[in-house]
Amino acid sequence: MRRKTKPAWRGRGTWPIILVDMETQLWATIRRLSEIEKLSKSAIAARLRVHRQTVRRALASPLGPPADARKPVTVPSKVDNYDGYLRRRLDEYPELSAVKLMAEIRRLGYDGGYTILKEHLRTLRPEKPKAFMRIETQPGEFAQVDWANVGTLRIGNATRKLSCFVMVLSYSRMMYAELTLSQCLEDFIAAHVNAFRFFGGVTKKINYDNLKTVVLSRVGREIRFHEKFMDFAGAYLFEPVPCTVRAAWEKGKVESGIKYVRGSFLAGRPLLDLVALRRELAAWLEGTANVRVHGTTRERPQDRFLIEKPLLQSEPDVPYDCAIVCSLGATSQALVQFQTNRYSVPHAHADKTLTLKATGQTVMIYDGAQHVAAHARCYEKYQVIEDPAHYAGILAQRKKARSAKRVEQFLALGPLCAQYLKGLSTAELNLAAHLDKILECARDFGREETLAAIARAQQFGAFGSAYIHNILLQRRAARGQSAPRPVVLSKKPSWSEIAVEETDLSLYDELFGNAKDKGGDA
Repeated sequence: MRRKTKPAWRGRGTWPIILVDMETQLWATIRRLSEIEKLSKSAIAARLRVHRQTVRRALASPLGPPADARKPVTVPSKVDNYDGYLRRRLDEYPELSAVKLMAEIRRLGYDGGYTILKEHLRTLRPEKPKAFMRIETQPGEFAQVDWANVGTLRIGNATRKLSCFVMVLSYSRMMYAELTLSQCLEDFIAAHVNAFRFFGGVTKKINYDNLKTVVLSRVGREIRFHEKFMDFAGAYLFEPVPCTVRAAWEKGKVESGIKYVRGSFLAGRPLLDLVALRRELAAWLEGTANVRVHGTTRERPQDRFLIEKPLLQSEPDVPYDCAIVCSLGATSQALVQFQTNRYSVPHAHADKTLTLKATGQTVMIYDGAQHVAAHARCYEKYQVIEDPAHYAGILAQRKKARSAKRVEQFLALGPLCAQYLKGLSTAELNLAAHLDKILECARDFGREETLAAIARAQQFGAFGSAYIHNILLQRRAARGQSAPRPVVLSKKPSWSEIAVEETDLSLYDELFGNAKDKGGDA
Protein backbone atom coordinates (compact mmCIF):
# COMPACT_ATOMS: atom_id res chain seq x y z
CA MET A 1 0.00 0.00 0.00
CA ARG A 2 1.37 3.40 -0.95
CA ARG A 3 2.27 5.61 2.01
CA LYS A 4 0.94 9.15 2.00
CA THR A 5 3.64 11.77 2.30
CA LYS A 6 3.18 14.64 4.73
CA PRO A 7 3.31 18.25 3.55
CA ALA A 8 6.82 19.74 3.76
CA TRP A 9 5.85 22.17 6.49
CA ARG A 10 4.40 19.72 9.03
CA GLY A 11 6.32 19.36 12.30
CA ARG A 12 8.12 22.71 11.91
CA GLY A 13 6.02 24.69 14.31
CA THR A 14 4.21 26.91 11.78
CA TRP A 15 2.52 26.25 8.47
CA PRO A 16 0.19 28.09 6.09
CA ILE A 17 -3.42 27.35 6.90
CA ILE A 18 -5.00 30.84 6.68
CA LEU A 19 -4.93 33.12 3.65
CA VAL A 20 -4.72 36.96 3.90
CA ASP A 21 -3.62 39.86 1.69
CA MET A 22 -0.20 39.43 0.07
CA GLU A 23 2.69 41.61 1.22
CA THR A 24 4.99 43.40 -1.20
CA GLN A 25 8.01 41.49 0.10
CA LEU A 26 6.47 38.10 -0.75
CA TRP A 27 5.32 39.33 -4.19
CA ALA A 28 8.82 40.65 -5.04
CA THR A 29 10.50 37.42 -3.90
CA ILE A 30 8.15 35.22 -5.95
CA ARG A 31 8.77 37.31 -9.07
CA ARG A 32 12.54 37.19 -8.63
CA LEU A 33 12.60 33.41 -8.10
CA SER A 34 10.53 32.92 -11.24
CA GLU A 35 12.13 35.50 -13.55
CA ILE A 36 15.75 35.30 -12.41
CA GLU A 37 16.28 31.86 -10.86
CA LYS A 38 13.80 30.23 -13.29
CA LEU A 39 12.14 28.09 -10.60
CA SER A 40 8.82 26.42 -11.28
CA LYS A 41 5.67 27.41 -9.39
CA SER A 42 5.87 24.24 -7.31
CA ALA A 43 9.54 24.85 -6.45
CA ILE A 44 8.78 28.43 -5.41
CA ALA A 45 5.86 27.29 -3.27
CA ALA A 46 8.04 24.66 -1.56
CA ARG A 47 10.91 27.10 -0.94
CA LEU A 48 8.70 29.85 0.49
CA ARG A 49 6.25 27.45 2.14
CA VAL A 50 3.24 29.04 0.48
CA HIS A 51 0.36 27.69 -1.56
CA ARG A 52 0.89 27.34 -5.32
CA GLN A 53 -2.18 29.52 -5.86
CA THR A 54 -0.34 32.34 -4.09
CA VAL A 55 2.56 31.91 -6.53
CA ARG A 56 0.21 31.94 -9.53
CA ARG A 57 -1.49 35.14 -8.37
CA ALA A 58 1.83 36.90 -7.76
CA LEU A 59 3.16 35.99 -11.22
CA ALA A 60 -0.10 37.11 -12.83
CA SER A 61 0.38 40.62 -11.40
CA PRO A 62 3.69 42.07 -12.77
CA LEU A 63 2.91 45.67 -11.76
CA GLY A 64 2.45 45.10 -8.02
CA PRO A 65 0.92 42.81 -5.39
CA PRO A 66 -2.64 41.82 -6.34
CA ALA A 67 -5.29 43.24 -4.04
CA ASP A 68 -6.98 39.86 -3.62
CA ALA A 69 -3.77 37.81 -3.46
CA ARG A 70 -2.88 35.78 -0.39
CA LYS A 71 0.10 34.99 1.82
CA PRO A 72 0.74 32.43 4.53
CA VAL A 73 0.07 33.26 8.14
CA THR A 74 1.84 31.39 10.89
CA VAL A 75 0.03 29.47 13.62
CA PRO A 76 1.44 29.69 17.18
CA SER A 77 3.30 26.55 18.23
CA LYS A 78 3.18 24.79 21.56
CA VAL A 79 6.69 25.93 22.47
CA ASP A 80 5.65 29.61 22.44
CA ASN A 81 4.15 29.24 25.93
CA TYR A 82 7.62 28.40 27.29
CA ASP A 83 9.52 31.18 25.49
CA GLY A 84 10.10 33.24 28.64
CA TYR A 85 11.47 30.26 30.59
CA LEU A 86 13.79 29.25 27.73
CA ARG A 87 15.13 32.80 27.39
CA ARG A 88 15.94 33.02 31.10
CA ARG A 89 17.72 29.66 31.07
CA LEU A 90 19.80 30.53 28.00
CA ASP A 91 20.72 33.95 29.43
CA GLU A 92 22.08 32.17 32.52
CA TYR A 93 23.53 29.10 30.77
CA PRO A 94 24.00 29.76 27.01
CA GLU A 95 25.41 26.26 26.35
CA LEU A 96 22.37 24.31 27.56
CA SER A 97 21.46 21.70 24.94
CA ALA A 98 18.06 21.23 23.37
CA VAL A 99 17.84 17.77 24.97
CA LYS A 100 18.42 19.21 28.45
CA LEU A 101 15.89 22.01 27.95
CA MET A 102 13.41 19.48 26.50
CA ALA A 103 13.54 17.50 29.71
CA GLU A 104 13.04 20.65 31.82
CA ILE A 105 9.99 21.97 30.01
CA ARG A 106 8.49 18.45 29.86
CA ARG A 107 8.27 18.68 33.65
CA LEU A 108 6.44 22.02 33.20
CA GLY A 109 3.81 20.44 30.99
CA TYR A 110 5.23 20.80 27.44
CA ASP A 111 3.82 18.08 25.16
CA GLY A 112 5.20 19.28 21.81
CA GLY A 113 7.95 17.79 19.66
CA TYR A 114 11.74 18.01 19.81
CA THR A 115 12.11 19.48 16.28
CA ILE A 116 9.86 22.41 17.09
CA LEU A 117 11.86 23.15 20.23
CA LYS A 118 15.19 22.89 18.42
CA GLU A 119 14.11 25.35 15.70
CA HIS A 120 12.79 27.75 18.33
CA LEU A 121 16.08 27.66 20.21
CA ARG A 122 17.93 28.73 17.06
CA THR A 123 16.10 32.06 17.22
CA LEU A 124 17.01 32.52 20.89
CA ARG A 125 20.69 31.61 21.00
CA PRO A 126 23.17 34.40 20.21
CA GLU A 127 25.06 33.66 17.02
CA LYS A 128 28.72 32.83 17.47
CA PRO A 129 31.30 35.05 15.76
CA LYS A 130 32.17 33.67 12.37
CA ALA A 131 35.44 33.78 10.54
CA PHE A 132 35.22 35.23 7.04
CA MET A 133 37.22 35.30 3.88
CA ARG A 134 37.05 37.38 0.74
CA ILE A 135 34.89 35.72 -1.90
CA GLU A 136 34.82 36.95 -5.48
CA THR A 137 31.30 36.98 -6.90
CA GLN A 138 30.30 36.10 -10.43
CA PRO A 139 29.75 38.82 -13.07
CA GLY A 140 26.28 40.37 -12.83
CA GLU A 141 25.57 38.64 -9.53
CA PHE A 142 26.08 41.28 -6.81
CA ALA A 143 26.31 45.04 -6.21
CA GLN A 144 26.84 46.90 -2.94
CA VAL A 145 25.22 50.20 -1.90
CA ASP A 146 25.70 52.70 0.91
CA TRP A 147 25.43 56.38 1.86
CA ALA A 148 28.25 58.71 2.91
CA ASN A 149 27.73 61.96 4.83
CA VAL A 150 30.15 64.37 3.17
CA GLY A 151 29.45 67.78 4.72
CA THR A 152 27.10 70.73 4.29
CA LEU A 153 26.20 73.05 1.42
CA ARG A 154 24.91 76.62 1.59
CA ILE A 155 21.92 77.27 -0.69
CA GLY A 156 20.56 80.80 -0.37
CA ASN A 157 19.38 81.26 3.22
CA ALA A 158 19.58 77.54 4.07
CA THR A 159 22.38 75.15 5.05
CA ARG A 160 21.73 71.64 3.72
CA LYS A 161 23.40 68.35 4.59
CA LEU A 162 25.20 66.87 1.58
CA SER A 163 25.20 63.09 1.06
CA CYS A 164 26.87 60.83 -1.47
CA PHE A 165 25.12 57.69 -2.75
CA VAL A 166 27.61 55.02 -3.93
CA MET A 167 26.93 51.75 -5.80
CA VAL A 168 29.78 49.38 -6.68
CA LEU A 169 29.44 46.28 -8.88
CA SER A 170 31.08 43.50 -6.90
CA TYR A 171 32.78 41.74 -9.82
CA SER A 172 34.12 44.58 -11.94
CA ARG A 173 34.34 47.26 -9.17
CA MET A 174 32.63 49.64 -11.62
CA MET A 175 31.40 52.55 -9.50
CA TYR A 176 28.48 54.99 -9.64
CA ALA A 177 28.24 57.95 -7.23
CA GLU A 178 25.69 60.75 -6.86
CA LEU A 179 25.45 63.79 -4.57
CA THR A 180 22.05 64.43 -2.93
CA LEU A 181 20.56 66.84 -0.40
CA SER A 182 18.77 64.13 1.59
CA GLN A 183 18.77 60.40 2.26
CA CYS A 184 14.99 60.00 2.14
CA LEU A 185 13.47 56.89 0.54
CA GLU A 186 12.46 58.71 -2.65
CA ASP A 187 15.97 60.09 -3.22
CA PHE A 188 17.42 56.66 -2.37
CA ILE A 189 15.25 54.96 -5.02
CA ALA A 190 15.94 57.72 -7.57
CA ALA A 191 19.70 57.23 -7.07
CA HIS A 192 19.23 53.49 -7.75
CA VAL A 193 17.37 54.24 -10.98
CA ASN A 194 20.18 56.61 -12.06
CA ALA A 195 22.80 53.98 -11.19
CA PHE A 196 21.02 51.25 -13.19
CA ARG A 197 20.81 53.64 -16.13
CA PHE A 198 24.53 54.41 -15.75
CA PHE A 199 25.46 50.70 -15.77
CA GLY A 200 22.90 49.80 -18.41
CA GLY A 201 21.40 47.01 -16.31
CA VAL A 202 20.69 45.54 -12.86
CA THR A 203 22.55 42.94 -10.81
CA LYS A 204 20.62 39.96 -9.42
CA LYS A 205 21.32 40.92 -5.79
CA ILE A 206 22.32 44.09 -3.94
CA ASN A 207 24.05 44.21 -0.56
CA TYR A 208 22.94 46.84 2.00
CA ASP A 209 23.72 47.86 5.49
CA ASN A 210 20.62 47.80 7.71
CA LEU A 211 19.31 51.13 6.39
CA LYS A 212 15.80 52.13 7.50
CA THR A 213 14.94 52.78 3.87
CA VAL A 214 15.54 49.05 3.22
CA VAL A 215 15.06 47.17 6.51
CA LEU A 216 12.32 48.29 8.90
CA SER A 217 13.13 45.72 11.57
CA ARG A 218 14.83 42.39 12.16
CA VAL A 219 14.39 39.83 14.91
CA GLY A 220 16.96 37.06 14.69
CA ARG A 221 16.85 35.81 11.12
CA GLU A 222 13.46 37.35 10.44
CA ILE A 223 13.75 40.55 8.38
CA ARG A 224 10.94 42.97 7.68
CA PHE A 225 11.72 45.02 4.57
CA HIS A 226 10.36 48.48 3.75
CA GLU A 227 7.22 47.88 1.68
CA LYS A 228 7.79 50.64 -0.88
CA PHE A 229 11.42 49.62 -1.36
CA MET A 230 10.34 46.02 -1.94
CA ASP A 231 7.83 47.29 -4.52
CA PHE A 232 10.76 48.97 -6.28
CA ALA A 233 12.88 45.79 -6.01
CA GLY A 234 10.00 43.77 -7.47
CA ALA A 235 9.79 46.15 -10.43
CA TYR A 236 13.55 45.86 -11.17
CA LEU A 237 13.78 42.15 -10.19
CA PHE A 238 16.73 42.31 -7.81
CA GLU A 239 17.02 40.75 -4.36
CA PRO A 240 17.96 43.04 -1.44
CA VAL A 241 20.48 41.29 0.83
CA PRO A 242 21.00 43.08 4.18
CA CYS A 243 24.33 42.59 5.93
CA THR A 244 24.53 40.88 9.28
CA VAL A 245 24.24 43.41 12.10
CA ARG A 246 27.66 44.88 12.97
CA ALA A 247 29.32 43.05 10.07
CA ALA A 248 30.61 45.90 7.89
CA TRP A 249 33.07 43.59 6.13
CA GLU A 250 30.15 42.03 4.24
CA LYS A 251 29.95 45.19 2.12
CA GLY A 252 33.64 45.98 2.09
CA LYS A 253 33.70 46.82 -1.62
CA VAL A 254 31.36 49.79 -1.25
CA GLU A 255 33.07 50.84 2.00
CA SER A 256 36.34 51.00 0.06
CA GLY A 257 34.54 52.87 -2.71
CA ILE A 258 33.29 55.52 -0.27
CA LYS A 259 36.76 55.87 1.20
CA TYR A 260 38.11 56.36 -2.34
CA VAL A 261 35.46 59.03 -3.12
CA ARG A 262 36.40 60.91 0.05
CA GLY A 263 40.13 60.75 -0.56
CA SER A 264 40.33 61.19 -4.32
CA PHE A 265 37.36 63.40 -5.18
CA LEU A 266 36.12 65.28 -2.10
CA ALA A 267 39.40 65.93 -0.26
CA GLY A 268 40.30 69.62 -0.57
CA ARG A 269 37.34 70.40 -2.83
CA PRO A 270 35.13 73.34 -1.66
CA LEU A 271 31.43 72.48 -1.35
CA LEU A 272 29.89 75.58 -2.93
CA ASP A 273 27.76 74.80 -5.99
CA LEU A 274 25.73 71.57 -6.17
CA VAL A 275 25.30 71.68 -9.95
CA ALA A 276 29.05 72.14 -10.48
CA LEU A 277 29.88 69.41 -7.93
CA ARG A 278 27.59 66.92 -9.67
CA ARG A 279 29.15 67.73 -13.04
CA GLU A 280 32.67 67.33 -11.63
CA LEU A 281 31.75 64.03 -9.91
CA ALA A 282 30.45 62.59 -13.20
CA ALA A 283 33.68 63.61 -14.93
CA TRP A 284 35.75 62.07 -12.12
CA LEU A 285 33.89 58.74 -12.40
CA GLU A 286 34.53 58.61 -16.13
CA GLY A 287 38.08 59.93 -16.17
CA THR A 288 39.52 58.62 -12.90
CA ALA A 289 37.56 56.18 -10.73
CA ASN A 290 36.54 53.65 -13.38
CA VAL A 291 39.74 53.73 -15.43
CA ARG A 292 42.36 53.43 -12.67
CA VAL A 293 43.96 50.07 -11.89
CA HIS A 294 42.04 48.68 -8.91
CA GLY A 295 44.16 47.77 -5.89
CA THR A 296 42.53 44.34 -5.41
CA THR A 297 41.76 43.08 -8.91
CA ARG A 298 44.86 44.72 -10.47
CA GLU A 299 42.64 45.52 -13.45
CA ARG A 300 40.72 48.58 -14.55
CA PRO A 301 37.00 48.44 -13.57
CA GLN A 302 36.13 49.61 -17.06
CA ASP A 303 37.87 46.58 -18.60
CA ARG A 304 36.27 44.04 -16.25
CA PHE A 305 32.91 45.71 -16.86
CA LEU A 306 33.07 44.56 -20.50
CA ILE A 307 32.63 41.01 -19.16
CA GLU A 308 29.97 41.94 -16.61
CA LYS A 309 27.67 44.22 -18.58
CA PRO A 310 26.16 41.53 -20.90
CA LEU A 311 25.20 39.52 -17.80
CA LEU A 312 23.25 42.32 -16.11
CA GLN A 313 19.45 42.11 -16.05
CA SER A 314 17.67 44.58 -18.30
CA GLU A 315 15.85 47.58 -16.85
CA PRO A 316 12.03 47.73 -17.05
CA ASP A 317 10.54 49.53 -20.03
CA VAL A 318 8.88 52.15 -17.79
CA PRO A 319 11.17 53.75 -15.16
CA TYR A 320 9.98 53.61 -11.56
CA ASP A 321 8.18 56.73 -10.28
CA CYS A 322 10.51 58.09 -7.59
CA ALA A 323 8.62 61.30 -6.79
CA ILE A 324 7.66 62.34 -3.27
CA VAL A 325 3.86 62.26 -3.20
CA CYS A 326 1.77 63.92 -0.50
CA SER A 327 -1.69 65.41 0.00
CA LEU A 328 -1.76 69.10 0.99
CA GLY A 329 -4.39 71.73 1.63
CA ALA A 330 -4.18 74.98 -0.35
CA THR A 331 -4.63 78.17 1.68
CA SER A 332 -7.10 80.96 0.92
CA GLN A 333 -4.14 82.77 -0.71
CA ALA A 334 -3.81 79.86 -3.19
CA LEU A 335 -0.55 78.52 -1.70
CA VAL A 336 0.55 75.02 -0.65
CA GLN A 337 3.41 74.43 1.80
CA PHE A 338 6.10 71.80 1.16
CA GLN A 339 9.24 71.50 3.32
CA THR A 340 9.08 75.08 4.76
CA ASN A 341 8.48 76.69 1.33
CA ARG A 342 5.15 77.74 -0.21
CA TYR A 343 4.20 77.27 -3.87
CA SER A 344 1.36 79.02 -5.69
CA VAL A 345 -1.58 77.38 -7.44
CA PRO A 346 -4.28 78.96 -9.63
CA HIS A 347 -6.74 80.98 -7.51
CA ALA A 348 -9.60 78.66 -8.51
CA HIS A 349 -7.95 75.90 -6.44
CA ALA A 350 -7.63 77.90 -3.20
CA ASP A 351 -8.93 76.15 -0.06
CA LYS A 352 -8.88 72.75 -1.80
CA THR A 353 -7.04 69.53 -0.93
CA LEU A 354 -4.44 68.96 -3.65
CA THR A 355 -1.77 66.34 -4.46
CA LEU A 356 1.88 67.38 -4.66
CA LYS A 357 4.57 65.37 -6.50
CA ALA A 358 8.16 66.51 -5.95
CA THR A 359 11.24 65.28 -7.81
CA GLY A 360 14.77 66.54 -7.27
CA GLN A 361 14.18 69.38 -9.74
CA THR A 362 10.44 70.10 -9.92
CA VAL A 363 7.31 70.44 -7.80
CA MET A 364 4.07 69.51 -9.59
CA ILE A 365 0.61 70.00 -8.12
CA TYR A 366 -2.57 68.17 -9.10
CA ASP A 367 -6.26 68.58 -8.33
CA GLY A 368 -7.34 64.98 -8.70
CA ALA A 369 -6.04 63.93 -12.12
CA GLN A 370 -5.81 67.54 -13.36
CA HIS A 371 -2.31 69.07 -13.45
CA VAL A 372 -2.70 72.63 -12.14
CA ALA A 373 0.80 73.97 -11.34
CA ALA A 374 4.52 73.33 -11.88
CA HIS A 375 7.48 75.03 -10.17
CA ALA A 376 11.23 74.57 -9.94
CA ARG A 377 11.93 72.96 -6.55
CA CYS A 378 13.39 75.39 -4.02
CA TYR A 379 16.00 74.20 -1.51
CA GLU A 380 16.08 77.43 0.47
CA LYS A 381 13.81 77.93 3.49
CA TYR A 382 10.66 79.97 4.09
CA GLN A 383 10.39 81.16 0.48
CA VAL A 384 7.23 81.86 -1.52
CA ILE A 385 7.52 80.58 -5.11
CA GLU A 386 4.82 82.19 -7.24
CA ASP A 387 3.62 82.07 -10.83
CA PRO A 388 2.07 85.48 -11.74
CA ALA A 389 -0.38 83.73 -14.06
CA HIS A 390 -1.97 82.07 -11.02
CA TYR A 391 -3.17 85.48 -9.76
CA ALA A 392 -4.34 86.97 -13.06
CA GLY A 393 -7.87 85.76 -12.42
CA ILE A 394 -7.91 87.23 -8.91
CA LEU A 395 -6.85 90.68 -10.19
CA ALA A 396 -9.50 90.57 -12.91
CA GLN A 397 -12.16 89.60 -10.37
CA ARG A 398 -11.11 92.39 -8.00
CA LYS A 399 -11.13 94.95 -10.81
CA LYS A 400 -14.57 93.80 -11.91
CA ALA A 401 -15.85 93.95 -8.32
CA ARG A 402 -14.50 97.49 -7.84
CA SER A 403 -16.12 98.61 -11.11
CA ALA A 404 -19.50 97.13 -10.13
CA LYS A 405 -19.35 98.81 -6.71
CA ARG A 406 -18.51 102.19 -8.34
CA VAL A 407 -21.49 101.96 -10.73
CA GLU A 408 -23.76 100.94 -7.85
CA GLN A 409 -22.71 103.99 -5.80
CA PHE A 410 -23.25 106.32 -8.79
CA LEU A 411 -26.75 104.99 -9.53
CA ALA A 412 -27.63 105.36 -5.84
CA LEU A 413 -27.26 109.17 -6.14
CA GLY A 414 -30.61 109.51 -7.91
CA PRO A 415 -32.88 108.45 -10.80
CA LEU A 416 -31.22 110.82 -13.29
CA CYS A 417 -27.93 108.91 -12.99
CA ALA A 418 -29.04 105.89 -15.03
CA GLN A 419 -29.60 107.98 -18.16
CA TYR A 420 -26.38 109.93 -17.61
CA LEU A 421 -24.47 106.63 -17.18
CA LYS A 422 -25.60 105.54 -20.65
CA GLY A 423 -24.26 108.79 -22.09
CA LEU A 424 -20.93 108.31 -20.34
CA SER A 425 -20.70 104.75 -21.69
CA THR A 426 -21.27 105.84 -25.31
CA ALA A 427 -18.90 108.82 -25.12
CA GLU A 428 -15.80 106.54 -25.33
CA LEU A 429 -14.49 107.85 -22.01
CA ASN A 430 -12.61 106.11 -19.22
CA LEU A 431 -15.82 105.27 -17.40
CA ALA A 432 -14.16 104.23 -14.12
CA ALA A 433 -12.13 107.46 -13.84
CA HIS A 434 -15.12 109.73 -14.62
CA LEU A 435 -17.39 107.93 -12.16
CA ASP A 436 -14.73 108.26 -9.44
CA LYS A 437 -14.49 112.02 -9.99
CA ILE A 438 -18.30 112.52 -10.07
CA LEU A 439 -18.61 110.54 -6.79
CA GLU A 440 -15.86 112.73 -5.38
CA CYS A 441 -17.93 115.81 -6.34
CA ALA A 442 -20.90 114.30 -4.51
CA ARG A 443 -18.77 113.95 -1.35
CA ASP A 444 -17.38 117.52 -1.63
CA PHE A 445 -20.43 119.53 -2.89
CA GLY A 446 -23.23 117.37 -1.58
CA ARG A 447 -25.65 114.99 -3.21
CA GLU A 448 -28.38 117.50 -4.13
CA GLU A 449 -26.01 119.97 -5.79
CA THR A 450 -24.32 117.19 -7.73
CA LEU A 451 -27.66 115.79 -8.95
CA ALA A 452 -28.66 119.28 -10.11
CA ALA A 453 -25.36 119.59 -12.01
CA ILE A 454 -25.91 116.16 -13.60
CA ALA A 455 -29.40 117.26 -14.74
CA ARG A 456 -27.97 120.46 -16.24
CA ALA A 457 -25.20 118.54 -18.06
CA GLN A 458 -27.73 115.97 -19.29
CA GLN A 459 -29.86 118.80 -20.73
CA PHE A 460 -26.96 119.97 -22.92
CA GLY A 461 -25.59 116.49 -23.71
CA ALA A 462 -22.35 117.25 -21.84
CA PHE A 463 -21.01 113.91 -20.62
CA GLY A 464 -17.94 113.87 -18.41
CA SER A 465 -16.83 114.63 -14.88
CA ALA A 466 -15.22 117.91 -15.96
CA TYR A 467 -18.63 119.31 -17.03
CA ILE A 468 -20.20 118.36 -13.70
CA HIS A 469 -17.35 119.94 -11.74
CA ASN A 470 -17.47 123.20 -13.77
CA ILE A 471 -21.27 123.52 -13.32
CA LEU A 472 -20.88 123.07 -9.56
CA LEU A 473 -18.15 125.74 -9.36
CA GLN A 474 -20.16 128.20 -11.46
CA ARG A 475 -23.25 127.83 -9.28
CA ARG A 476 -21.18 128.29 -6.13
CA ALA A 477 -19.56 131.42 -7.57
CA ALA A 478 -22.99 132.82 -8.51
CA ARG A 479 -24.04 132.49 -4.85
CA GLY A 480 -20.81 134.06 -3.69
CA GLN A 481 -19.53 130.80 -2.19
CA SER A 482 -16.09 129.33 -2.58
CA ALA A 483 -15.39 125.77 -3.58
CA PRO A 484 -15.48 123.36 -0.61
CA ARG A 485 -12.24 121.96 0.69
CA PRO A 486 -12.16 118.15 0.79
CA VAL A 487 -11.48 116.58 4.17
CA VAL A 488 -8.35 114.40 4.00
CA LEU A 489 -7.46 112.15 6.93
CA SER A 490 -3.71 111.81 6.55
CA LYS A 491 -3.34 109.07 9.17
CA LYS A 492 -6.31 107.09 7.89
CA PRO A 493 -6.61 107.93 4.15
CA SER A 494 -8.96 105.04 3.52
CA TRP A 495 -11.54 106.69 5.81
CA SER A 496 -11.81 109.53 3.27
CA GLU A 497 -13.53 107.05 0.93
CA ILE A 498 -16.34 106.30 3.39
CA ALA A 499 -19.70 107.53 2.12
CA VAL A 500 -21.82 109.21 4.81
CA GLU A 501 -25.54 109.69 4.24
CA GLU A 502 -26.33 113.35 3.62
CA THR A 503 -28.50 114.93 6.31
CA ASP A 504 -31.40 117.30 5.50
CA LEU A 505 -30.58 120.52 7.43
CA SER A 506 -34.04 122.09 6.87
CA LEU A 507 -35.14 120.29 10.01
CA TYR A 508 -32.85 122.53 12.05
CA ASP A 509 -34.11 125.69 10.25
CA GLU A 510 -37.66 124.82 11.19
CA LEU A 511 -36.68 124.00 14.76
CA PHE A 512 -34.81 127.25 15.38
CA GLY A 513 -37.40 129.28 13.48
CA ASN A 514 -40.22 128.02 15.71
CA ALA A 515 -38.18 128.73 18.82
CA LYS A 516 -37.60 132.37 17.74
CA ASP A 517 -41.30 132.92 17.01
CA LYS A 518 -42.16 131.78 20.56
CA GLY A 519 -39.62 134.17 22.05
CA GLY A 520 -37.32 131.44 23.28
CA ASP A 521 -33.54 131.74 23.49
CA ALA A 522 -31.87 131.02 20.23
